[in-house]
Amino acid sequence: MSASEIADNKWELEASKPPVSDVGGILQIVVVGAFTLMFAWMMLFTFQGIFGGKRETLADQYGNLTVDGKKKEAAPAAPAAE
Repeated sequence: MSASEIADNKWELEASKPPVSDVGGILQIVVVGAFTLMFAWMMLFTFQGIFGGKRETLADQYGNLTVDGKKKEAAPAAPAAE
């Protein structure tokens, strides 16, 4: 094996090791972990919204509201056309 092949193998071996021994490598792992937790947190609320219990909110009552904020009463029946 030539000296260049040995040097190339040593470089590949060093490049394949994760950088967990310095501050930059540890910070990178922490940042990726934080984004993973944030994504999992968002997915949790997404699934709660899709599969969770239905709640009555103002958005659900939008069609029943009037200008003053009270519930809309049933419209009076129109007189029959003769």
